[in-house]
Amino acid sequence: MNVNGQNLEKHTWKNRILVIKTSDRSSEIYQKQIKEFENAADELKVRKFVIYKISGDDYEMIDFTNPKWNESGKIAGKPIGTNLTDKDNFEVILIGLDGGVKLRQTEILRKEALFNIVDAMPMRRNEINRNEK
Repeated sequence: MNVNGQNLEKHTWKNRILVIKTSDRSSEIYQKQIKEFENAADELKVRKFVIYKISGDDYEMIDFTNPKWNESGKIAGKPIGTNLTDKDNFEVILIGLDGGVKLRQTEILRKEALFNIVDAMPMRRNEINRNEK
């Protein structure tokens, strides 16, 4: 899984990754998905999220834990995951702290559903417990 020639492994054990892919940046479903997370910066930061928005071979990375690392550019090599088909020109992929794919879907992912999934993960439960003490 390379973006701009860099392996997403640089995020392993540091960030959870949400990849939002489309072949058409102006598609309604892609725009709705982006809008879903517009006002959720605090929630994404506390859960250590980085979002990759990918359209064709262009990408934008938003690092909610450290905005100075935000970047954009062209993808070198094969885009993350499989190529999109005309039928499914949209995909959302959740990658956990361990680098494993936790969710992959072709419909809009609601922020509440994302946060529920993440908050149920053992590592996130440990984070919450540490913060409560």
